[in-house]
Amino acid sequence: MLRSVLLDDLRVLAVAGSDRAAFLQGQLTQDVAAARPDATVMAGWADAKGRLLFAGHLFVARLGTEEALALLVPAELADALLKRLRLYILRAKAQANLLDAPLAGLFDTRLASGDSQCVRLCGQGERHLLLGPAASPARTGTVEDAQGNWQLADIRAGLPAITAATTGEFVPQMVNLDLLGGISFTKGCYTGQEIVARMKYLGRVKRRMLRFGSAGSAPAPGASLYASRGPVGQVVSSAPAESGSEFLAVVVLDDLPGPLFLDEAQTLPARRLELPYEIPV
Repeated sequence: MLRSVLLDDLRVLAVAGSDRAAFLQGQLTQDVAAARPDATVMAGWADAKGRLLFAGHLFVARLGTEEALALLVPAELADALLKRLRLYILRAKAQANLLDAPLAGLFDTRLASGDSQCVRLCGQGERHLLLGPAASPARTGTVEDAQGNWQLADIRAGLPAITAATTGEFVPQMVNLDLLGGISFTKGCYTGQEIVARMKYLGRVKRRMLRFGSAGSAPAPGASLYASRGPVGQVVSSAPAESGSEFLAVVVLDDLPGPLFLDEAQTLPARRLELPYEIPV
């Protein structure tokens, strides 16, 4: 596997200012007090209906002598997320911006640098984010192959990513944010909190994100997963793998163990693979 990759398909959305913590506390599923400069925690940002606009990494970014709360977001959603976040700032002493600093991913290694920040990724493995000037020469191999390896590592760690095709589709528990420590049920109100809390206290979550493998090419995010009765799931993210592809998909748990397929004609089987954490089924 490549040791490093330039993550130009991701952006860092940073919120600075004296009210940054209070502001984001009212937006994110995670308690922002858990954010650190040396490691990420998972977090989600939902709309008023409890549907995720973002799911991913939260950390403290160092901006010179100052700090900001930072979210690692897909580049394709970055401008829309920034615009929406700014609508909620109102009179808070907070400023939201997309950082221009280069961003790289490091596999199984840590790089110490005085003018760059190295942040350990939560989840399986010893991956790190490198933010700052030292990230610029981190490209190894082709961009497509390198980013595919990084996305595959996310999938094997069971880390969800909301894309343009799936924004507004999932409640946080459906993509396992509760199992990844990305939801605080004690911190108080935030956008969508009533729906998220209701799902917890109603009992069993009927849909969960699981990991699958296929002999075919990587399915697009948002693509359907089929059982004999019709569509029963939706692809969250995917990447090429050694023997075809691997992907995360939110599926109806009552349709397990399947069989499940990537096409309505049921010619492309999807085999379930393990995740590094337990799924309550």
